[in-house]
Amino acid sequence: MTDTTTAGYFGYWGKAKKDPEHPGPDYHLLAYHSLDVAAVAAYWWDHSPALRHLFCRNQKLDEEKVRAWLLFFIALHDLGKFDIRFQCKVPQVWLVLNPEDRHERMPTAYDCKEYDHGLAGLYWFDSDYQTDAIDDPFSLGSTHPLESWLPWMEAVCGHHGSVVHTDKLDSHRYRLPVELHSFSLRDRAARSAWIAALETLFLQPAGLTTQNSPPDCSLLLAGFCSISDWLGSWLSDDTFLFQPTAANDESGLMHYFEQRYQNDAAKVIKRSGLTGQVKPNANVEALLDSGHQPRQLQVLVDSLPLTAGLTIVEAPTGSGKTETALAYAWKLVEQNMADSIIFALPTQATANAMLQRIETLAPKLFDNPNLVLAHANSRFNQAFKDIKERGGNGQGENALSQCVKWLSQSKKRVFLGQIGVCTIDQVLVSVLPLRHRFVRGFGAGRSVLIVDEVHAYDRYMYGLLEAVLQDQAKAGSPAILLSATLPQQQKKQLLASYSSTLPTKFSSTAELTPYPQVSWISGLNFRQFDLEDYPQQQPPQFNLYLEPRYSVDAVPDDELLTQLLSAAKQGAQVCLICNLVDVAQKSYQKLKAAAGTIEIQLFHARFSLLDRQVKENLALACFGKEGDRSRGRILVATQVVEQSLDVDFDWVVTQICPVDLLFQRLGRLHRHQRSSRPVGFVKPKATVLLPRAEGYGIIGKIYSHTRVMWRTQQAIEALGEQPLVFPEAYRSWIEPIYCDDVTAPEPDWVSQGMEMFENEDFTKKIKARQMRQWAENISLYDSEVNERAVTRDGSMSIPLIPFVGTVAGRQLLDGHIHEQLGEYQQQETLALNQINVPNSWKGKIKVLPDEYGRYWIEGRLHNGGWRCNSETFQYGVEVGMVYTSPT
Repeated sequence: MTDTTTAGYFGYWGKAKKDPEHPGPDYHLLAYHSLDVAAVAAYWWDHSPALRHLFCRNQKLDEEKVRAWLLFFIALHDLGKFDIRFQCKVPQVWLVLNPEDRHERMPTAYDCKEYDHGLAGLYWFDSDYQTDAIDDPFSLGSTHPLESWLPWMEAVCGHHGSVVHTDKLDSHRYRLPVELHSFSLRDRAARSAWIAALETLFLQPAGLTTQNSPPDCSLLLAGFCSISDWLGSWLSDDTFLFQPTAANDESGLMHYFEQRYQNDAAKVIKRSGLTGQVKPNANVEALLDSGHQPRQLQVLVDSLPLTAGLTIVEAPTGSGKTETALAYAWKLVEQNMADSIIFALPTQATANAMLQRIETLAPKLFDNPNLVLAHANSRFNQAFKDIKERGGNGQGENALSQCVKWLSQSKKRVFLGQIGVCTIDQVLVSVLPLRHRFVRGFGAGRSVLIVDEVHAYDRYMYGLLEAVLQDQAKAGSPAILLSATLPQQQKKQLLASYSSTLPTKFSSTAELTPYPQVSWISGLNFRQFDLEDYPQQQPPQFNLYLEPRYSVDAVPDDELLTQLLSAAKQGAQVCLICNLVDVAQKSYQKLKAAAGTIEIQLFHARFSLLDRQVKENLALACFGKEGDRSRGRILVATQVVEQSLDVDFDWVVTQICPVDLLFQRLGRLHRHQRSSRPVGFVKPKATVLLPRAEGYGIIGKIYSHTRVMWRTQQAIEALGEQPLVFPEAYRSWIEPIYCDDVTAPEPDWVSQGMEMFENEDFTKKIKARQMRQWAENISLYDSEVNERAVTRDGSMSIPLIPFVGTVAGRQLLDGHIHEQLGEYQQQETLALNQINVPNSWKGKIKVLPDEYGRYWIEGRLHNGGWRCNSETFQYGVEVGMVYTSPT
């Protein structure tokens, strides 16, 4: 073996050729790969004022010194590759670099396969320098500030998916086996020499040495390093070509770094779409249609603080909250508070609808912006396909929204363009135990995070959202939350998530506070904005009449269904909103049987994605803002219309639900100004179905906050013939109904229901806390199955794949034979044919799920649809998936 005291870092490879037929060298030296990644980080840093602001905020060092430490540690991200077990993953390359080892005993194939060079780098750093003996030739010196280095090393060594604290490392896993100790001194000498070289390369020019302590480690470092590593590994015809020969001296390292910075890093940063140019003079007018002026809360945008904080916007549906949030986000990006904007929504349907709005607005904010849609089925969205195509063929130069190929290749990159539109799940991943969660966290942290319909989540998801807001605050990044119906107690919790010290001037009596309102908090600074000085911009008063109607279990009875048909005959556009898919299906079937020529539509979540898209488009074509109102129709729907669709009805009938969700449903009644409405429906009137007996039965399983349900019913009944007045009702109804005060008497069944709800709520809160704790120690594979399980408490739905067995293979609902498709086509076709059913159905399914958590149910073609062989499941394009209990 070579002399261990003189062996250098150039004896180690960092990248090896996977395809022996591919032209070019067989390997790339480890020192050079490490500098490739540092060059990307340096170029990105130098061309992003927002990143520099985020990394340097609250630091005592200037930008030059912070940059030096950043590049120093990023160049150490592969420190664990200075280990014989990694080097022998490709033994022929190691022996080319170290031919004298040809007769040495090498690690076993198992030792090499199981070696994790990322976390091993952290282990070796800690092991090499946790004691600094004076006579140790590789010691950094007795004054080496080890503890201040560890958070930086933990972050950069987690680039393969898991950031682990040093004290949680399994030292037995990374320690060299006894039979390999002959390599130990050489590997350690190489690591020590590499640290010294990086000190010369990055620290000393900034007036620093390894004896200095680095600044506090940013929460964004792990994600920044991981993405820089991806880009620094972008081997193409003209970027990061392998370099197998070493420079003669350390000055060659600086020359190599500068060359990679100027050429390769500049190319991949441009091709990746990471950096964009924000347009100057941010203002809300630019986002409005020609001839329109700012209205309602939009007039306050110029008054909001131009610094990072949490902003909560409370305003009625249709009041322009989206443009308010975007204009304010634009201003924050212009001030280098962020690099990009993320818009998170509760459902895929709302995200799809928002994409269409943002697609036209994005070019007003950025030059040639990269716009990314992120949810489980985004790749099937035609609008997003068109956006990606523009990014692939260069049409983005025509000032249209685009999405370059690199951004669309992995869901881990969903937040790395200039604007991302996603479901809230994609944001919550950043605090959950999934691999590379910190990349999502970095994407959110470099962005203005906008969360719409923030009232629409349960206690579990709120617990995760609070963690996201805490991380935004730690990173110094802005967040904006939007809602029309946010109870004050929830508002207080959200504000406290971003700033643990809520000012005493925060009012807990929301019915006394103005509405609409914008609240802003950052640290100890808390401000509220309203329209007191803009009386002409107050939302117009809207009077709506509620008709309580009683039936068994609040289910539509035959008399009501007859009235719905009669209204449609008079030309009315009618919507019946049910809390359960089963109720919606049965109501639809009864209406359909008696409808004659009247058009009846059914829309719920238990259709295949393919059929759901068709039904959603049909509903918008008939009931949307520009829909066909030439004749009356009926839409039978579930909660999908609460936020998913911009639809407008002459009459809304809904089952009882909590007051905030009720207001969302009522927002679909006379939503748009019309020159005329059918006779009998000029005055906006909604019918609310209430149970005849006490209690809420199966509805109470969905909406288990019994006190809120009961108080909502009381408020409806007390209204009598008086109108429900908006926007006043957003405070005067929601706050008393959600108030924690229980001094007023309530029935025993309400108290008993609340005891169950509070136990369930507490359990969800604990689950959210546990999940966040597990994220510190566990990293599950980032699959759709795991993502669905951890973001929605694993209780939302399970996926079914109905099929018909044929000689050729399994025939899906759309006629495709699964086995005849290519791998990508299989995944796409399965997603389009998948049907999500309640988690409670799991016990009714007699087959085991596949590796992706999907349940394949065999059946036969039946009456133009599909029926399970056991007769329990039936699917048709008209009603969706139905379960029938076996007799």
